[in-house]
Order: sequence, then structure tokens, then C-alpha cells
Amino acid sequence: MLQRGMQFRAPPAHGIILMSLRPGAPYADSANADGTIWYEGHDVPRSVEHPNPKVVDQPRTNRAGRLTENGKFAESVEKYREGLAPPARFHVYEKVRDGIWVFRGAYLLTDYRFEWSTREGRNVFRFFLEPAFETDKASWMPERSGDVEFERRIPGWVQALVYKRDRGRCVKCGETKNLHFDHILPFSKGGSSSDPENIQLLCAHHNLEKGAGFGG
Repeated sequence: MLQRGMQFRAPPAHGIILMSLRPGAPYADSANADGTIWYEGHDVPRSVEHPNPKVVDQPRTNRAGRLTENGKFAESVEKYREGLAPPARFHVYEKVRDGIWVFRGAYLLTDYRFEWSTREGRNVFRFFLEPAFETDKASWMPERSGDVEFERRIPGWVQALVYKRDRGRCVKCGETKNLHFDHILPFSKGGSSSDPENIQLLCAHHNLEKGAGFGG
């Protein structure tokens, strides 16, 4: 189910989005400096009728007339715009290498476009997502720069860079499992979450060991 890349669930449940900013990724996802995301919709399934999905407009409905995940995303935004429902919630995971996904955070789906892509020569869906609080299911307000939880979250691009720099291993012992992204200078003491030089990979053991000493 998750390998489809996008799974809608109506609020207050959260859906799942898998995205990639890597060169050569199949979809043109993008992330902005303020933490927001533009996520591209998905293509019609490959079939005898559509041997090359990349030349076909991305579908809102399938052949039976039922909404695709694109359609469910779009309908959710339309209900939100009309004040009929809160924005749909998603947990977003970013691909940093084959088989490795990093949790980017919780997001709210607040806008979308169905527009012509000059790069692809067809119409595609683009969905706009804003970082969201995860403290309360009833909280639907997007986070803004300046909020403590927003500032503490390590951006996906930083996680990807640190993972590559540290070669997917704990910097203390070389462990490759149960890894954590750790603030070298703790956030509580002014350490930055958006500076890769202040973030390192630690295994669970060394992260807990450090936390017992002076916090992470």
C-alpha cells in the first residue's frame, strides 16, 4: 500500500506520502525553505492501453469513475476551501537512498493545482502541504516559522545530507540500525536544526547515553 507513494485517509486520521527530492525521481516533488512542500500527483497505472503513463494527463478518476488518490487529495482541498472539512493530515517520508526513508514530519494538505507541465507536456496535479502540529488531533493550524516545534524539527534536506555524510552509520560506533538524528549542540541550548554541521547520526544506545548526560 505504502509503495504507491500516496494514501489518503479522511481527518482526523492521517494519510501517508512518500516523496523524493533525488535527481531522477519519477515525480517532480519540491520543498521550500519555509518547510512547505509541493507534491506531484501520480500517473495512470501502466497498462496495454497506457504503455507510457508519462504522456497521459494525471487522472482524477479511474475508468470506473471512482476517485484516484489524486482525486481524493483534490476533493479534500475543495472541501477545506469551502469550510466543509479541516485540511487532511499526512505523515510525510522522504527517500534518501534506495530502501531508506526518513520521516519528514506531519503536514496539512491546504491547496492544489491541476496545471500544464511544460517539462512533461501534459497536465499534472500539484499538492501543497504545510507543516502541522502533532500534539493534538483537534489542532489543525499550520505551524509557522518561530514556533518552537517547527524550529526544532530537522528539515528533510538536512537529514538527507547528514545521512549521506555520515554514511548511514552511527558516528560513535558505526552501527547501521536504529539510528537517530542528534543535535550536537542541544536545541535547548541554542543548537540549530537547520545547520547540517550541528546534526549527526547516533545509534539508539549512544543517543540515549548522550541524553542521560546533557540532553540532545
